[in-house]
Parts: sequence; C-alpha cells; structure tokens
Amino acid sequence: MHFLLRVALLHFGILAIQSEHTAFTINKVVLKAEPNEIWNGNNLTLTCEAEISKVPGTDPLQPSFVFYKDDVQIFNTTSLNDEAHYIISPARFSHWGEYSCAVYVNRKNRKSEELPVRIRGVSAPQISVSKKEVKEGEKVTVRCEASEEKAPIIFKIFKVNRNDKQEKTRPAHNTNYVDVDFLVEEGDKNLFFECTAEVSSTFAKETSEASERLLVTVSEPFSTPSIQVYPSTNITEGDRLTVYCTVLASSIFKESDIEILIQKDKTILTNQKHDTSASYSKDLAVVADEGNYTCKAESGLASKTSSVYIHVTELFPRPALQVGEEISEGDALSFSCSVSGFKAENLTFYLEKINSTMTTRMKTGGKYKKTGLEQDRGLYVCKVTIRNITKKSEPRMVTVYAPVSTPVLSPATKMQEVVMGQTLILMCKSERGTPPITYTLFRGTEQLYNITRKTKGESAEFKLNVSTLSHLSGYRCKGNNKNKLSSPFSTALNFTVIAQIQKVILETIPSSGEVENGRDLTLMCRIIDGSWPVTFTFYRKDKSDHVHQEIINKSTSIWHQRTFDKEQEGSYYCTASNRASRIHSNILDIKVILASWKKAVIAVFVVLMAVGVAAAVTWWYLQKKRKAKQITVEMSGPVTVTNSHNEKPLPGQNNETESHCPPGFNEDGENHTVRPEEEKEDAGENTYADAAVGSLQGWPGSGCT
Repeated sequence: MHFLLRVALLHFGILAIQSEHTAFTINKVVLKAEPNEIWNGNNLTLTCEAEISKVPGTDPLQPSFVFYKDDVQIFNTTSLNDEAHYIISPARFSHWGEYSCAVYVNRKNRKSEELPVRIRGVSAPQISVSKKEVKEGEKVTVRCEASEEKAPIIFKIFKVNRNDKQEKTRPAHNTNYVDVDFLVEEGDKNLFFECTAEVSSTFAKETSEASERLLVTVSEPFSTPSIQVYPSTNITEGDRLTVYCTVLASSIFKESDIEILIQKDKTILTNQKHDTSASYSKDLAVVADEGNYTCKAESGLASKTSSVYIHVTELFPRPALQVGEEISEGDALSFSCSVSGFKAENLTFYLEKINSTMTTRMKTGGKYKKTGLEQDRGLYVCKVTIRNITKKSEPRMVTVYAPVSTPVLSPATKMQEVVMGQTLILMCKSERGTPPITYTLFRGTEQLYNITRKTKGESAEFKLNVSTLSHLSGYRCKGNNKNKLSSPFSTALNFTVIAQIQKVILETIPSSGEVENGRDLTLMCRIIDGSWPVTFTFYRKDKSDHVHQEIINKSTSIWHQRTFDKEQEGSYYCTASNRASRIHSNILDIKVILASWKKAVIAVFVVLMAVGVAAAVTWWYLQKKRKAKQITVEMSGPVTVTNSHNEKPLPGQNNETESHCPPGFNEDGENHTVRPEEEKEDAGENTYADAAVGSLQGWPGSGCT
C-alpha cells in the first residue's frame, strides 16, 4: 500500500514537472448548476468546466479548481480532468447566492462568470410544547425551530382555539429557534399550536409551510360562577336585595386557592377568599342600586366571570325644592318642597342646610318661611321619607345680600399728593356687604371705572394717570351688590399736585467762566417748571461730596465762593430735586486767571525790559559808529611803530599799536598777498572775500575793529 502511494506521488510529481514545460492556454471556464430549478431539501451539483488547449502528444495537465459563493471561497480540489464537481446536499435557502469558479494551472488561471443560484422554499419548522395538559390560568411554552436553516429567521407562532387564532411574531437573530409563552385563558378548551419560519437574504425572502399542529388539552380548575338575585332581577325601591355567587371546583384543584368577588359596575361590593360562594345583601334597595352586577372567581392567573343586570323601580321621585336664590337682607326667605305624584299634605318634609347642623321640620304642605339674614347664605335640601325610603332634593344655593356700607376711598400711598404725569392708585373698600360687590369710581359726576370683587373685605384698586390739573379733585366711589338698596358715595378726595422738574440750568457770574485769582465766584442753579420746595446741590465733578446744598421755596439757588483760587478750578454742575424728580444740570468749566494788578505789574516790567533792550541796542550802535570813524582817520597816514628802544619790532612781535589785522592785510586796507587757491576761485568768491575784509575792519588794534 505504501509502495503504491509512493509510486502515485512520484508519477504526479513527474507530471507536474513536465507540465511546467508544456505549452498550453486556458480558453474559458464555465460553471453549471444541476438541476436548473432547485427546491429546498434537494441536492445541488455545481460543475466547473475548463477548456484548455495544449500541444498534441504532451502529458495531461493537473488543474486546480476553486469554488466561490458571493466572492468567498467555499471549496477547492485538484483533478486530472478538465472539470470538477461541488455537491450541496441538501440545498437550503441559506445556499441562495452568486456562485463562480476559477481554474489554476501552473502560473495561469481563469475565472468563470457568476452563476445565480436560487433555492425555492424553506423547510417546515418543528414545534414542541412544554405541557400537553394544562389548567386555565397556566402558561404554555411553545418552541418553534428551523434546524436546517440559518439565522436570521422570523418565526410566527399560532394559538388556535376553535375559530379564534392568536398570533405572536418573534425574530431570531443568532439562533434558529424561539420560545414563546401563551396564557391559557378562561374558555380555552382544546388548544392547537403551529408555527412558520420566514428566511430572508439580500435578494429575496421565503416563508415555510406551517409546522405540524400540536394539541394541548385544557382542564378547568373551577366552573363558571353562578349568580342568583333575590327576590328577582326586577325589584322596587324599599325591597331587600340579595345577590348569591357560587362556583364548583374541580377534584384536582384546591378550594383554598379560590377568591370570589361581587361587584357593581366597577365597584367591589364584597369578596370571599378560600371558599366557593359569596353573597351581598341590602335591606332597602334604591334606584341607585340599579346596574350591572358581576360575580368573578379568581385563582392565580385563572379567572371566570358571569354578570346580571338588576332593575330597580322607583317608589317615588326625588322631592323638588323651590326657593328664591337671591334676596336682599330683611326680605322674606321662603322654601317650598314637593313630590311629583303625591299630595304634599300627606307627607312630612324636612329642610336641611348642608355643612350645618340645621334641620327644620317644614310646615304642612312642605312650606317654610323666615326673614332673610346674611348668615342664611348656603346650600339647602329638603327630604321626605316614604316606606322607610328617604330621598333628598337637589341642593339649591341661597344667597342673602346684605347692603353695601359706605365705602372708604383712600390713596394707596396714604398721602394726598400726586406727581403730575404719574399713576395715581386709589383703594375703595366697604366693610359690610355680601359679595360680589361692584365698585365704581367717579371724578365729579363722571363715571371712570368699574371693578368687581368676589371676596368679602377685598378692596378695589383703581389706577389713574394724572396728566392735567383737572385730575386733582372730586374723586368718589361707591359699591353695589344685588341688594335692592343703593350704596352711598364715599367722602370726596382732593389731591395736591407735585410737578416734576423739567430742566436744570447752571450759570456763572461772570458768564465767561473765567475768574480772577482771589476774586469771588457766583454760581446760579435754576429750574424750569417744578413744584417747591426744591433741594439744590452743587458739585465739583472730580469730588464725590457736594460743595453746597440748600432746600428753598424758590426756582433759583445762588452759591457764592469767596477768594476763588487755582486749586478750586475745575468742572461744576448742580442737581435739583423735589418729591417728584431729581434732575442733573449742564456742566460748566471754571478757569482761574491772573488778577488785574498782576497783569499791570507784568506789563510795566515788560515795558521797562523793552526800553532797556532798546537803550542797549542804541548804545551799541553809537559805539560801533564812533569806532568806525576812528579807524578811517588812522588809516589816512602811515605811522612807523617802534619799541621802547626806538627799534623796529622783530617779525612776529606786536606792541600796543601793532596791527591786529590778519596776515596779508596792510594798513592801507589792501591785501597784496593772495594764496594760489584763491586765484582759482571765481568772481563770486572774490566778492565774498571783499565782504569778509570789510567786516574785519571792525577788529580792535591797528584800526581793525
């Protein structure tokens, strides 16, 4: 065996080596599926065929085949033939997709076109239940499983009871099954369960056929309650009413677990635990007892009910109470009570005031009368009793209106002053009177506003805008309710007007705003309009404290500052305020200048300085002129200068009469020495030299000054 295997491997190895040197080409690759129409559960065969051309007489090739589903490799094989097979058994919906194959020979390969494979149908799921026999109120767990399909799967589970079919849908994202709980309800007998599976992909979705049906038998823990009414379901007011409720428990059920309830509409009348019966009784039935009565038996989740409607015939209707609902205090308050279909003289009526201990027997015929007082206000009913049945009338509201007392009108600020242009608030209130009270405000005979107050002792608040002097006097108010007597007016109110300050102007004397150092400064702060007294306050802008303040009954305040100096220089302003407003004035800049006598001293000093300068200039000019004449005389004749030994001075020596003129300058004023550089200068430069020589004549010594 091992020997044969070695021979085979050697043979294929030789073939592989030979194929590398064999000339060939892959013409095409085709993928086929059989059968053409594939149903869920059938076998699917995929065949990959390769058309390969090669040189005749060469050894066979050994191609490799690779199968793909949706571009993902799923199978590969090697064959000595030009085709390979991939079998899927059985085919399921999850195998739906796009398939292809590729052929590899040495370093050459070719891939087929994609082949769509469609799987029809989904395998029917399997169903199972947790119990085959259950009792009402219990739960049944149903499992639906599609073992041959892949998630995601959507399961639908059905509970079938006679002609009723209950459905629950549950998705399974990671598993191929779901568990669903169903409650066994009242009336469920033999139950059937079945389910379906829905599988979807990118391309389509398929739903399976229904699974087999499973039967679950239901047993009753107790019977449907039996309800009985005595004397019958049609009774008359005054009859005794009794309701009985009973159930029968099954032999396999414990009676101690049963609870029985009797209820009317949504109200529980009685309940009985650990028993199979319950009852409810009422000695005197009334019309209000008519309705639907239900007997309900419960145990755990199990519940059964039965109902009956009880009719109660009215023995007599409710009495009717008549009364004047709104009367004035002091008027007669009359009550009358009657029952339709009965003579009032044969009945006994009582009058009751709700939320009070007052109960009064009415006179024959159901009449009652008294003088109305404010404290009689309230809800009243009358009642009558026939055959031990007592009925009350609908409540009636009675209001006795006490007259409104003289109101008091007062300002909210308790001050009878009003600022022009602002809101005036007046309060009107009456100490006595039954609400609601409507308060009316008058100015003279003019009616201004109405305000209604529903609470006793509550004031009416009127807001007025005072814009003219005519709005300052004659205010009155009055209050009215439903009492027939009219309320008197309040005492009239008059007000003192306080006009707001409109503008404040700050002026100065002198008006230029310049004050000589040491002189007095006068500032005047005056108002335009505004009521007195006025508080005037003067400020220096860079100071937080005021410099002057006064309260006066005038429109102008004057402030004198004596010996105003440089330290007090700055910006000034003032404010004016009264009880209505506070206004800021304009700002004045006050500057301190020199006193007049100081200016005169400075002027005299300046004049004297000017005279002195002029005299000095004149003296200098005369001196210059005199020296110029002296030089001219000295230059008119040459003089030989000798020293004390009657010798001519050596070159470079000077005596007191020696010329101090520059080198090259002789006494006759001519310059015979000219430097070579000066010969090259133009006429303009010579002119400049001449002017320079002229200026040297003013040098001291030898006539040069």
